[in-house]
Amino acid sequence: MPDEYRFQVDGRIPVLKLHVEPRPAPAVLVLHGLGANADIQRGELNLLAHRGFSAVGVDAPHHGARRDAWLDEMEQLGPGESHARLLHAIREAARDVSRVIDHVVYEGHGPIGLVGISFGAYTALAVAMEDSRVQATVSLLGSPDWTPREGPVTEEIGELMRHAPVHRPWDCARNPLLMVNAGRDGVVPPHQARDFAHTLWQGLPGWGSHVEYFEYPESDHMMRQQDWEDSWERTLGFLQRYLHRG
Repeated sequence: MPDEYRFQVDGRIPVLKLHVEPRPAPAVLVLHGLGANADIQRGELNLLAHRGFSAVGVDAPHHGARRDAWLDEMEQLGPGESHARLLHAIREAARDVSRVIDHVVYEGHGPIGLVGISFGAYTALAVAMEDSRVQATVSLLGSPDWTPREGPVTEEIGELMRHAPVHRPWDCARNPLLMVNAGRDGVVPPHQARDFAHTLWQGLPGWGSHVEYFEYPESDHMMRQQDWEDSWERTLGFLQRYLHRG
C-alpha cells in the first residue's frame, strides 16, 4: 500500500498525500467535487500512487477537515445567490491550490498535474489558466464557462464570470488539457466544454493531441460505473504521457 501523509499548507489547507517509496517526483493534485473531500477520492489517489505519481488530495474551502455551515447555507439560497457563492468558492479554492503547488514544488516535486471532479474540475481549469507550473490538467465533469444554468445574471455574477477560463482559452490550455464530460449531464452541460475544445482546435489546428475532449453519451452527472472507471483509465494514460519524463 502507498505511504500516507497528512499535513496542512499555511496551517489551514488540509492535504492528504499518498505515494509509494521511493517518492515519485511527478505529483498530481486531485480536487474533489462539491460536498466531498480528499478522503472520498482515496481510491483515485491510490490509482495514481500505483501508477508512479505522488497523489495529493486537497480539501476545498468549507469541505472536509474545514467543513463549516457554508454547504448547509447553500441549500437555503436562491439560484442567483447560490451561483455567486459557488463562483466565489471556485476562486478561493484556486488560490489555495496554487499554495499547495508552492508546497509540493518546494518539496522537490515536478512536473505537476491536476485532476478535478465537477466543482474541482472548475477549480482545476481556473488554476491551469493562472498557474503555468501546471503541466497537465484533467477536467472531469467540469466546464470553463461560469454561466448559471438558471436564474438571472446579476451584476455580481457578471463580474465573477469575467474571470472564467472560457475567456482565456490559450492560457487555460498552454499545457496539455483533457476534458471529459457526460452527454446526459443536467448539472454541468457538456456543450460548454465541447465548444471550448472546438474553439482551441480551430484557433490552433495542430492542437488535436494537446487538447483532448471525450464525452460519455449515456452518462449523467453521476456517471455510470463503467464510464467512471474508463474515464480514470483515460486520465491515467493522459497523465503518464505528459508527466512521466524518460
